[in-house]
Amino acid sequence: MTPKPRLARAAAMIVLAAAACRPDCAPRAGQARTNVVLVTIDTLRADHLGCYGNRTVRTPELDRLAAEGALFERCYSQSHLTVPSHLTILTSLPPAEHGVLDNGWTLRRHVDALPGVFAHAGYRTAAFVGAKHVGPEGPLGPALTGLEVYKAPWNIAVPYRAEETNRNVLRWLRGACRDPFFVWIHYWDPHMPYTPPGRFDRAYYRDDPYDPRHTSMAGVTLNWFFYEVAGVRRRLGERASEVHALKQELGLSSRQVRALILDPVDLARYGDGETLAPRLRRLRSFLLHGLPLKRNLADWLTGVRDLRFRLAQYAGEVSYVDREVGRLRDGLRDLGLAGRTVLVITADHGESLGEHGIYFDHFGLHEPNLHVPLVVWAPGRIPPLRFSEPVRSLDIAPTVLRLAGLAPPAAMEGRDLFDADGKAPPVVSEAMRGLQIMILSDRWKLIRSLQSFYYNDAFSRQTGTTELYDLGADPGEADNVVASHAEVAAALGDGLDAWVAARHADGVAVARPAPIPRERLEQLRALGYVE
Repeated sequence: MTPKPRLARAAAMIVLAAAACRPDCAPRAGQARTNVVLVTIDTLRADHLGCYGNRTVRTPELDRLAAEGALFERCYSQSHLTVPSHLTILTSLPPAEHGVLDNGWTLRRHVDALPGVFAHAGYRTAAFVGAKHVGPEGPLGPALTGLEVYKAPWNIAVPYRAEETNRNVLRWLRGACRDPFFVWIHYWDPHMPYTPPGRFDRAYYRDDPYDPRHTSMAGVTLNWFFYEVAGVRRRLGERASEVHALKQELGLSSRQVRALILDPVDLARYGDGETLAPRLRRLRSFLLHGLPLKRNLADWLTGVRDLRFRLAQYAGEVSYVDREVGRLRDGLRDLGLAGRTVLVITADHGESLGEHGIYFDHFGLHEPNLHVPLVVWAPGRIPPLRFSEPVRSLDIAPTVLRLAGLAPPAAMEGRDLFDADGKAPPVVSEAMRGLQIMILSDRWKLIRSLQSFYYNDAFSRQTGTTELYDLGADPGEADNVVASHAEVAAALGDGLDAWVAARHADGVAVARPAPIPRERLEQLRALGYVE
């Protein structure tokens, strides 16, 4: 036998072996229905994807899906927080309606959500999430009734990488693929701390981030404890004498001392850093005890002098999760499922990387935190499309139900994005605990502060503060034009008032928290999400 026939025979044997290992995913008789895979990527800014105009961060897989399917250029999350946003995606209700305006709140009533609707229709249902708190054991629990399978990390402080989540998903699909299925996949990447694996770690940075000649981190003010400031004050109150001594020696306020404890780079601003450092480390260790994620974040920044490094690592995380999205798509194809599956990819919220003085966090209602990607890929069903009008995360649930041939429950407020008649409704988004509310219509965006708050020296607001941005001329929201465009502000304000009034809210706290079971509360406290 000549070498060529031998090679051909070997190749044929490999193909046959691969085919033998592939499960039979042909639909059962009468079960040829549309599958739905919903992917939510935590903390993903739309503007870090090539399909949204980024020319630096490499995202070939998402770009390909967007080119082959439907891309919604201006999708907005209804919250800047993980739990409220995911509830909106799953229920098609705004936070004011489902009643969860903070990560530490939970549902007070039954709501129709995607897992239950699909289960009632005879679908297999599963959720594979990268973080334990976004599952039935956390505040999302009541909305996840109907899940047949739920897989999450056992340790709340050690999330899954996207590749591990993918392994769990594809393993389950091999056994469930003959039946119609709904799968929700949550990738924790690129949530902070940004630690992209392997080649992605230095994909966008070649310098030494610890070189003392770099000074850009000195201007970074962090406030991961904004969400539980009362708890921080209470804990540091147990070290009141040490905190008071630092205030006197350095001439700082209590707030500034708290920031200094959490930001070791700031030591360069003070005289005897070598003497000061051990004292601050002791206080920081005491403060972070019992909050593993916050401790990881503080350690993540220790010694870093170059801000560009952390920004590059966020980009690396985005490229990494892009690769895993491609592997998920390839897995669907390998199982023969691509032709009868709708793949929806979005994010719960974005991330601020210095905009408005906020670093490595997603507080507030500005564009970096609310503008999220939305791609719908269904080969043979949805042709390449681009939509430029603003749409909402709460439109996702009714859209995927219609694509699956199911009627959305009457309580769902969103619309089918592929069968939307007339003018799109305005986008309304809400900040944690009703601190702020935002309305967006085409190019204009109005943000109203309903309560006073202080995040850091660069970002604080008084009750009644109104901001108006012309996103067409000022996409970075640098220029508040409320004074020069009073008529626009008044019209948007009236629309916001009508929206709030329709929910019988008081305009300040549009929802109240329900009690959280003790076990769930401890999990959220371990993450630093609640006091």
